[in-house]
Amino acid sequence: MFRPRRERRIPPAHVTIALAFVLPGAAIICPGIKEALIGYLNKSFALGLSLEAPWYMGLVMMVIGAVIFIYGERRKEKPGAATSAGSFVALRHQSFEPLAGRLAAEDIPSRLRNRTVKHFDCDQSAFLSGGSVDPVGAVRQQMHMAADLAAVRRADPDAAFGYYGIVHVPLQFLAGCSVSTFPEMALFELDRATNRWRELATGDHPDLGLTVDTLARPANASAVVVRIAVSYEIPLADVADVVTGPFEDIRIAIAKPQIDAITHYAQLEIIAAAFRGVLDDLQARVDKAQAVHVFYAGPVSLGFSIGRRISRTIHHRVIVYNYTARTNPRYAWGVEVNGGSGAAPEAVVVRPSLRDHGNTEVIVSS
Repeated sequence: MFRPRRERRIPPAHVTIALAFVLPGAAIICPGIKEALIGYLNKSFALGLSLEAPWYMGLVMMVIGAVIFIYGERRKEKPGAATSAGSFVALRHQSFEPLAGRLAAEDIPSRLRNRTVKHFDCDQSAFLSGGSVDPVGAVRQQMHMAADLAAVRRADPDAAFGYYGIVHVPLQFLAGCSVSTFPEMALFELDRATNRWRELATGDHPDLGLTVDTLARPANASAVVVRIAVSYEIPLADVADVVTGPFEDIRIAIAKPQIDAITHYAQLEIIAAAFRGVLDDLQARVDKAQAVHVFYAGPVSLGFSIGRRISRTIHHRVIVYNYTARTNPRYAWGVEVNGGSGAAPEAVVVRPSLRDHGNTEVIVSS
């Protein structure tokens, strides 16, 4: 289990510099301690202060120190300002081979570079790459990861977290749901041109033309389907192989689904909030015995962010499916991402029966 030790706090640089001006200034103004304190400061800081310095020089030095301190405090309070509080835990989550590289030092946002960086890997490729298909084993490992992250947060309450990687869709949602109570996390996507990790941007962002449409709501619906189309469209025929009708069909989509459409945090927030709105609406009007079946095509950062909006205690059972073009059905397995923190991996991994699509059976192999 990964448990980083708590780092010793070091005073911010602006505090140290301010004291180097304020203390000598106070010594100059106060003759009683002037000689002893100036001698000590000259020795400690190599300031070369004269014992005959006029009193007004002390006042000037104290004013300079105060200005440095105030400036440093105001800069520290600004959004995006660098801070040395706690560590930065960079979580790389992967289930595909070849593995993508780690977050490089120059890829870390400037506001986090004064922190101690702790790399944290969750590699599930042995379960889901190279011909292996063992989602139960992958989920079991991921549950250990969630416990380890909780331990990190207890050991270092001031830690900041980052998330990046290339991982199967259900595992993205599961990871997000497992840290839904964590503070906001820095999120990164792989730049296809440079093969480097790039944090999502803040500020003004392109309007993706998001729409939320209920395309079917039969009175006798036995399930709810939510299709989230960001990178690609999700054919209804593939969904019907997994969830037999009648089912309610809700489509959340940007105007023109395409890869690399997500570039800004605000875009994540808009889409994740729309999904949460759908779940909250279902909570108010749909029997909790029905499950919500989610089919997603989009970037890892968004899948993770949507997972953070799913409640284990409030919402319906949310099953997120994995797409594979070579399987029949194409959505051959899924994960109930809010199945409960104490649930066994076998209890949350499901797959459609190949003999009778629409029924789900638990995968018992691991």
